Amino acid sequence: MTPEQLKAHAARLRDLAFTDILAETGRDAALQFSAAGLGLDARRQRIDLRAWRALCDWADAVDAPARLAALYGGAIVNGTENRPALHPACRKANRLSDEGLADVLTHTRARTAAFAEACDAPGILGGHPVRRVVNIGIGGSDLGPRFVYDALKAFRRDSMQVWFVSNLDPADLDDALEGADPRETLFLVVSKSFSTQETLMNARAARTWVAEHLGEVGISARFAAATARPDHARDFGLQEDRIFPFPDGVGGRFSLWSAAGLALEVGLGCKVFDRLLAGACAMDDHAVTAPINQNMAFAKALIDVFNRSGRGRSSRCVAAYSSRLERLAAYLQQLEMESLGKSVTAEGGGLPDNYSGALVWGGRGSDLQHSVFQWLHQGQDETPVDFIAIADHERVDDRIKALNANLAAQGAALSHGRAGEGECAAHKAIVGGRVSTTLVMKSLTPETLGALIALHEHKVYIEGLLFGVNPFDQWGVELGKALARDILSGDMTGFDGPARDLARQLSLDQS
Repeated sequence: MTPEQLKAHAARLRDLAFTDILAETGRDAALQFSAAGLGLDARRQRIDLRAWRALCDWADAVDAPARLAALYGGAIVNGTENRPALHPACRKANRLSDEGLADVLTHTRARTAAFAEACDAPGILGGHPVRRVVNIGIGGSDLGPRFVYDALKAFRRDSMQVWFVSNLDPADLDDALEGADPRETLFLVVSKSFSTQETLMNARAARTWVAEHLGEVGISARFAAATARPDHARDFGLQEDRIFPFPDGVGGRFSLWSAAGLALEVGLGCKVFDRLLAGACAMDDHAVTAPINQNMAFAKALIDVFNRSGRGRSSRCVAAYSSRLERLAAYLQQLEMESLGKSVTAEGGGLPDNYSGALVWGGRGSDLQHSVFQWLHQGQDETPVDFIAIADHERVDDRIKALNANLAAQGAALSHGRAGEGECAAHKAIVGGRVSTTLVMKSLTPETLGALIALHEHKVYIEGLLFGVNPFDQWGVELGKALARDILSGDMTGFDGPARDLARQLSLDQS
């Protein structure tokens, strides 16, 4: 489908009353999906059956189902770096056609599981059990594991805490170490390249902290690493048996299923981590076997592309009606925006306007209702909303009923609006006709959380196929890193006046 065809469908639908679109015969069944403990209701999208069939035909025309299956088998899908994308294989290694690589992934998982189980034993820290884990990483080495650990608070191991450190601000590490017993603290350094500035500087600070309390002899037992560059971890001084590798084909924002998720194996336990993987595998199986028009991953991708490229909506709000899912929007922000924030095709050609990923933002639904929902309902910009609901919170509480009633009400208000009445009619009027999708988790378990994450991973890849971009590289984040190194080295050659002035204000200019 061309951009012009997408826009033509959007223009045709723009002129239809939203109530008429909702009332179309057969549409209800076509725009509801179920898989792996999740339900997706897309009936409040400005899409009719004609547009939906055209979108499904588009996915079929770009051979998306076969290309998704090829990704699972380990095909090269990251052309600019000549790599496969191996995150599904980390969940189920026997999907790979390369048996040797599958064996490597299986062996590493056995090692991380054994290490995680041993963390309760006194010998793991030279005579002490692990009571505090500090995961040092940034980007995908932080956001995914941090989100999952928060979401699965009810499933954490007893007598063990996991803290996450990503920021160069010393306060981040200070907070993670507040009240910590150095004898019972384990640091996990997670970095694909093992050269990320933020991670290495925090890791060195942590090493200094251990040395100050226990001496140099206490360091080696209290550090482990997950990386695609075990040689760099060895150079850092880590023991071979505490280095857990993962392949270059595991992208950072897709890496929580690999050794990069070691903090989850330790903090939740291997059985819970296995359940997380199982839920993701259930969504994997659905994504590669269900027909496009019944496939939840394809539905989510096609709807989001239609809103972005057909209707010109540049952002999407993710409103999670669960405190445990508070970090979902931040996690999806990196997953989607680092993957789809591109200006060129996979072959290096130009992209039409609005033909790449949208801005993703959001938070907890109840809180958003008292901040940004005024803008969503009556602002000049229409922004699609994803409502994330949990059907069964496994407790009887009037607050939960009110929570879910508010979720249902907000979707209805966006859709139906309200006519203004009385003296302030214009101020009270809500236009309605604003789109949303509701995604319902049966309950918040490791399985449904794994399925939720895998759903969005697949959605991102399918969107990449539709846009024609490579969702597995991220060259846009590299320039700023290189310039920061130049500034720290005192080389301001080529920097403009504002940059030089700021360097002086921040005591960075060494000239």
